[in-house]
Amino acid sequence: MAIMNFLLMSVYIALVLYSAWSDARKLRIPNWISLALMAGFVGSAFSVGLSFDVLLWHLAAGATTLVFGFGLFAFGYFGGGDAKLMAVSALWIGWDHLVFFVFAVLLVGGVLSLLVVVLRKGLGLWPDWLVKNAEGLFTPNKAVPYGIAIAAGVLLTLPRMDMLPPAWQVHVNWFVL
Repeated sequence: MAIMNFLLMSVYIALVLYSAWSDARKLRIPNWISLALMAGFVGSAFSVGLSFDVLLWHLAAGATTLVFGFGLFAFGYFGGGDAKLMAVSALWIGWDHLVFFVFAVLLVGGVLSLLVVVLRKGLGLWPDWLVKNAEGLFTPNKAVPYGIAIAAGVLLTLPRMDMLPPAWQVHVNWFVL
């Protein structure tokens, strides 16, 4: 079961990073990423043997984040893909570390927003290949690719997660803020 958890956590991280890259490129996070992350959570929850009450708290974290995310989407403050990615990430992270995750995403998102403003102001300075391959970062009057901030929040919260494989804990304990 430890190997299964290791593989599923690796896939989780890879898909979250891919979603950040996809958002930076085209301001789009494909639905299949959220679906794959949900399926991976189920497998990982069973492989680590989460108790039923802990599983319910993880589900509550995901559901609560989804409701707030769709509220932000309804008012135009958040993209639909961002809301789904944040919710499925909260599902993996769980209730105990949800506040840390949200604040990490908000902090990185604020810095990212400032960086995007600076990047878009200097549009003539950047090589064409970079602008074409990161349209989400460079296209004026478009949203900020918040998938990047969500992925950073996931990485910052990773050492705190219940689902973290035991073999990884010795390598990431220095990283806990």
